[in-house]
Amino acid sequence: MPLKATQAIVIGGHNLGEADRIVVFLSRVAGKVRAVAAGARRIRSRFGGSLELFTYGQLLYFERPNRDLHRVSEFGILHPYAGLRTDLDRLGASAYAVDLLRGAVEEGEPPGGLFDLLLGILSELEEGRPPAAALRAYEVRLLALLGYLPELRRCVGCRRAVPETGLASFSPRQGGLLCAACGPAAPDPFPVGPEALGFLRGALRAEFRAAARAALPAAALEELRALLRAVYLERVGRSPRSASFLEALAASAAPLGDVNG
Repeated sequence: MPLKATQAIVIGGHNLGEADRIVVFLSRVAGKVRAVAAGARRIRSRFGGSLELFTYGQLLYFERPNRDLHRVSEFGILHPYAGLRTDLDRLGASAYAVDLLRGAVEEGEPPGGLFDLLLGILSELEEGRPPAAALRAYEVRLLALLGYLPELRRCVGCRRAVPETGLASFSPRQGGLLCAACGPAAPDPFPVGPEALGFLRGALRAEFRAAARAALPAAALEELRALLRAVYLERVGRSPRSASFLEALAASAAPLGDVNG
């Protein structure tokens, strides 16, 4: 069994037997890696608390060729992202970001820019940035890296250019923007105002930190949340498990009368 070394982030896991744990990592070199951490749940385990969700570290693991379950040798913490686990809002947003990626990436796929993107959103959330815009920037870039980015310049119906100031809608099923003339015929139109459309286009050009810190009105953020979730569901085929938890947190924090049913 060859010994592999790579930077990695813990993105999931579950218990195995009485003392072991299966840990899911996103690695910088090999993409998604599932590996057994033998004895990880023992009181005097050599892993200590290093295998907590969101932890960023240096992973050594024994690769088992032609198998999808490897064996962890060591995992040294580079940054624990402990602050994400002590605040419900940051926990919910971080779990949602991890779920989006984990649900869309298969083992053995090259990570491309996904590793740095995940580090970026975890860092923004740990620093206390408002999660709404940060998650929308993350979703746009995630879709682009996965090859699922929709058409954001031209109407997918008539192929005419859609200006940022014009009336438009968005069809996840048809794969992008629709002009005012083509929108009514779409099976699944989502409204897209000028602020939301400008953000979608700009989030791909700007540095991630700048996009994640964009100031947007609540209505535009809600438009983006709904349509990006729909695009993900259309392309990946399943909704992230933590979505309902994140929405419950948002609903509990909204002023009375502002919560949507």
